[in-house]
Amino acid sequence: MAAREPIVTDVGQGVGLTTPEPAVRAVKVLLSPLLHEGLEDFSVGVTEVPPHGAGTRHNHPDAAEVWLFFSGRGRAIVGDREYPTGPGTVVYTPPGTSHQFINNGDEPVKLYFLYVPGGEAQAILDGEFR
Repeated sequence: MAAREPIVTDVGQGVGLTTPEPAVRAVKVLLSPLLHEGLEDFSVGVTEVPPHGAGTRHNHPDAAEVWLFFSGRGRAIVGDREYPTGPGTVVYTPPGTSHQFINNGDEPVKLYFLYVPGGEAQAILDGEFR
């Protein structure tokens, strides 16, 4: 069996978009089988939510999503429960579960996201993510 090659990237090399009003946030895909041949079926990206901004409430019927917060503070709504977030917080959302993030602070919130499987990243790459 041939060894797989490592993939090394950074936020500046991500592919994505800034979502339109009212849920403005920068979203970039960093690792995905849609971008990297031979990558397993997951996608990793980064999101920045401006102060007092929020994402839309949505769900991924066929994918779990994990958020890993590294800057700023806010609230994660998963299903019918709400959780405070800050640097070091990790949130797991099962497939088909509605979720939303709200930045209730005065600084941007930055987080990594992980989709398993990775197909949900297609909407970001196509510029259709809202």
